Amino acid sequence: MMASAVILGSGQDGGSPQVGYRRAAGLDRSASSIALFDDDGTVLLFDASPDIRLQYHRLAEHLDTEPTLDAVFVTHGHMGHYSGLLHFGMEAAATTSLALFAPKTVTDFLGKNQPWASLLSGGHLVATPMESAVATVGPFSVTAIPVPHRDEHTDTVAFSVEVEGRPWLLYLPDIDGWAAWRDAERVIASHPVALLDATFSSATELPARDLDAIRHPLVPDTIERFSHLTSDHMIVLTHINHSNPLGRPDAPITKTATDQGFFVAYDGLVIDHV
Repeated sequence: MMASAVILGSGQDGGSPQVGYRRAAGLDRSASSIALFDDDGTVLLFDASPDIRLQYHRLAEHLDTEPTLDAVFVTHGHMGHYSGLLHFGMEAAATTSLALFAPKTVTDFLGKNQPWASLLSGGHLVATPMESAVATVGPFSVTAIPVPHRDEHTDTVAFSVEVEGRPWLLYLPDIDGWAAWRDAERVIASHPVALLDATFSSATELPARDLDAIRHPLVPDTIERFSHLTSDHMIVLTHINHSNPLGRPDAPITKTATDQGFFVAYDGLVIDHV
């Protein structure tokens, strides 16, 4: 059995470039999202970003077929992670009974607020709150792991994916910081592949914004904490803000990360299960 992941979007919620900003040097990035698939046709989507239309067709080109989604998993209620769900409603794909897995606070939020509630009442999505249960779809078993993040509307989770009973991939695009999560190293080390929050590289990237109000771990801290794992783990830095030079070939932070064995995500990166 062959299973793979493809990074559909490697950017922060607003993508890169963002509205109101000129295109800078470096890669364009759509908002954070990944898909998992196997050779039997199972396809799972993790986070339904505002760039979902582009990302779906990127996935179709990669698979050389029009994929049918078996389930959608949503990490939390910030705009870049659930707003693409609208494309499953009457005005677009008009799916029927597509499985949606998310924290209960996410499914409650969707059910109480329009236009999201119509997706559930109209039968386009069937929501299953994930607190402790494991969602098994095809060869993939997915567990939600609570992580500390700005919870204005909903709780936030990372998703742990097992393939045929063995840990494989951790999808963790958003967290306030590593020190705030006591299980960080244990959980990351238990997955051969980990996609981690790399929103900012410096606290001075956005001089007009208070980064304490939009907390994320800085990339140098992530490198310091987890570089000892990169010899036998694939750690991929993702959810990269438009202000972050990470990924630009001439940026010192890119050299530091890659020299320490980290991978920098880009839209279209494929990761095979081995």
